[in-house]
Amino acid sequence: MKSAEAPPLGRQEAKSLRTRNALCDATVTCLVEFGYGETTLARVVEKAGLSNGALLHHFPSKEHLMTATAQHLFAKTLNRPKRRLPENAGDKDVIAADLRTNWSYYINTPQYRALLEILIASRTDKNLRAQIAGTLHEYHRQAVAYMMSAYESAIGEPEDAELLPVMSNIFFRGLLIQDQYSADPHKQQRMVERWIEIVAPLLRPRGGTAGQ
Repeated sequence: MKSAEAPPLGRQEAKSLRTRNALCDATVTCLVEFGYGETTLARVVEKAGLSNGALLHHFPSKEHLMTATAQHLFAKTLNRPKRRLPENAGDKDVIAADLRTNWSYYINTPQYRALLEILIASRTDKNLRAQIAGTLHEYHRQAVAYMMSAYESAIGEPEDAELLPVMSNIFFRGLLIQDQYSADPHKQQRMVERWIEIVAPLLRPRGGTAGQ
């Protein structure tokens, strides 16, 4: 059943949303450029071209701003682009295309590097961890629900529909960190392709989604 469309935003609501998005985008830029520790509220408002008052009106602390930025980035990862595959694409082609999309469209990006800065900081920053925990758990729940609805095991292992996509994302995240030790993008891409060669035959799209 088609869900009802959300009513249009009023002028003030639209302005508020633009401000929040501008602050989140500026936070992403600062995280990529300076890292979590050096991303200050002063730097964020300077990047956004806004005032301290505007930032504090929406986000009373750095932890609130980082949580909103994580939500901003997670929303993009849950909005998947439409598959573009030839008509004769098989199940393995679909899985391979999805894995490549996860790597190139979501993970190997400045936005995901910014998200990693937040996630790594939350390990030791108690205030950030407390503030962001609910967001992380909800994203994980939605991501797993998507995986279970999109994939099934090709070899009769029910857990694979969840475990293999999660393992793939963990591997891809590790490649971003490995970037600091290796400057060879060709080897990195070969590792991505080799991983896809291993995983793609083990999954298939649930409900005949090939070519969608």
